[in-house]
Amino acid sequence: MFRVIAASLLLAGLIAGAQADDAIPATNPLANDPEAAKAGEELFGRNCQQCHNSRGKGGKGPQLVKGAWGPGGANTDGYMYGIIANGRPNTQMGGFGPALTQQEIWQIVAFLREEAKRVKAAEKSKAGAEDDLWF
Repeated sequence: MFRVIAASLLLAGLIAGAQADDAIPATNPLANDPEAAKAGEELFGRNCQQCHNSRGKGGKGPQLVKGAWGPGGANTDGYMYGIIANGRPNTQMGGFGPALTQQEIWQIVAFLREEAKRVKAAEKSKAGAEDDLWF
């Protein structure tokens, strides 16, 4: 009897997991939505900041607004969603899928993308200001 129950639970979990993964779009449906990014900033502060520092600058965990995570970086929105939802094996990054809704995870991704754009613009502006010193 125990085996039947365990097999049924495993099958139900696999089906639910497959359905959840199939329903996740590759691109963020909340991209470029200022309200979503604002909500994501709040969620990031409560759930992610302790490891990734304020605004994703990096700390115990890696920075999330430059390089592969930044604008034009190798990591897609869908990849970022998957890492937040499922975690990364063999690291301290646990999955937040059980604690956050799909919309909340997309809001965090929206915040990180907007913050990455802000950081890139600030660095470009700073580099331009430093070039002015040579005149």
